[in-house]
Amino acid sequence: MHFDRTRIIITILFCAGIYLFFVTIFSRSLADNDLWGYLAFGRIFWEDGYFPFHDIFSYTPTKPVWVYHEWLTGVLFYGIYKCSGPAGLQLARYIVIVLTIYLVYLTAVKKGGRELAAVTALVPAMFLISFGYVPVRAQIFTFFFFILTINILENAKKNQNWSILWWLLPIQILWCNLHGGFIAGLGLIVLYALGEGLSNRISIPYIKFGFLATLVTLANPYGIEYWLYLIPAITMPRPDIGEWMSVIAAVQNHFQELPVFIFLFMAQFCAIIFLFSRKKDLTDFFVLAVTIYLGCKHVRHNIMFGLAFGAYVPVMLSGYWDVWKMKDLLYTRRSWIPKSMFSVLLLSLYLVINPSLSLTLVPSFALLTPSPLFPAGAVNWMRANDIRGNILPHFDWGEYLIWTCHPYCRVAMDGRYETIYDEQVSNEYFNFLNGREGWQSFLRKYPHDMVLIQTNTRIHQLMLKETAWRLAYAGQGTALFMKNENRTMNEVGSDK
Repeated sequence: MHFDRTRIIITILFCAGIYLFFVTIFSRSLADNDLWGYLAFGRIFWEDGYFPFHDIFSYTPTKPVWVYHEWLTGVLFYGIYKCSGPAGLQLARYIVIVLTIYLVYLTAVKKGGRELAAVTALVPAMFLISFGYVPVRAQIFTFFFFILTINILENAKKNQNWSILWWLLPIQILWCNLHGGFIAGLGLIVLYALGEGLSNRISIPYIKFGFLATLVTLANPYGIEYWLYLIPAITMPRPDIGEWMSVIAAVQNHFQELPVFIFLFMAQFCAIIFLFSRKKDLTDFFVLAVTIYLGCKHVRHNIMFGLAFGAYVPVMLSGYWDVWKMKDLLYTRRSWIPKSMFSVLLLSLYLVINPSLSLTLVPSFALLTPSPLFPAGAVNWMRANDIRGNILPHFDWGEYLIWTCHPYCRVAMDGRYETIYDEQVSNEYFNFLNGREGWQSFLRKYPHDMVLIQTNTRIHQLMLKETAWRLAYAGQGTALFMKNENRTMNEVGSDK
């Protein structure tokens, strides 16, 4: 009776610890910059009743076809936002997160990992992938479909049930219309075909369904044009966008240092336990090695490795567990001891993440746009004074402006980036934004009416010296410049 009571208490603490850990790392209310682009597209689709194959938000030169690989996300998110507001979007995000985490755990167990090993590996995996779940981005679908694809491939591999691979086809159709990350799913199929073939196991079904899964991605509004956009987009450099930095560049620029260090630690740990593991699976090695490589190349891909870590590492940990158990190196006779140790680990992590001890039992369902991360004050001032025209914005604010100011204003550049703008226009824009040599070229080349930038930056100081422009509004990290000939007010506006 005493034992049962102890086990129940430990189990309750165990579950409570996991829940608090989940809420602590995934409850975020700061809106993502890309969200406004999704909503702007969805608004055109639902409210205006047509599919925008050509850009309508920019005044600088754009590509002849707007291949928006996240179009279905925009349609879905706007529908949710229209019906239930920010809370609906956040709820959808939490549902996708829970399903993704459950699939990671389920895959680990089906591969042969012990339940406790699966949960143990899931903790650092959750910590790492949580950095990819800022509200609310199309990438959440890529993370979900990525681990779902692994789960399907593993089921086929373990049970030799090749009919389950048919599910890859509808998954790829949905995935390619929700987010361009569907290419990762095709990559997984290739890695499984390669790993199984080199291991002298059956690989033909992976090859066959890999071909079919690629073919069905043509079921999108753009047809083959999608792939013509995607091929150069995959390899193009994006040196001015932080999440596309390499791990080395991120460390040098102090960008996302915490997730980068977590990724590096997990990658080293994974390499060590794989090296000394008695059972080495070549397919597992390929997936882990490729996701580590991609994570090193671009920090935004760290999440993929986190998902793979949670799915593949538990089976290796379980192998070590069996060896230690045989050697009686662990207190395995009492099943509640490992759970209690794990609960202590979760409590320790909770204290590290939340040293203020402010207990949050319910995750946030708000979406906030605080200054100076968003130029809400400047937008309100423009509305109050009926200011309209072409805006040259800070990069992170472009999509927020096409959501809040369309159709009265258009932008020079926004986060849709390579889907809309040619590389030459992008390079000219970032030369301006960073105040590099020749920055004035972009300012004088296109018909800008306003320049909306962050204060205390190099370009802000340079714009203050421009005689053809005047500071029309300033406040909370935002500076709005207007051409002198467009002057409509005698004083500088402020949100103070």
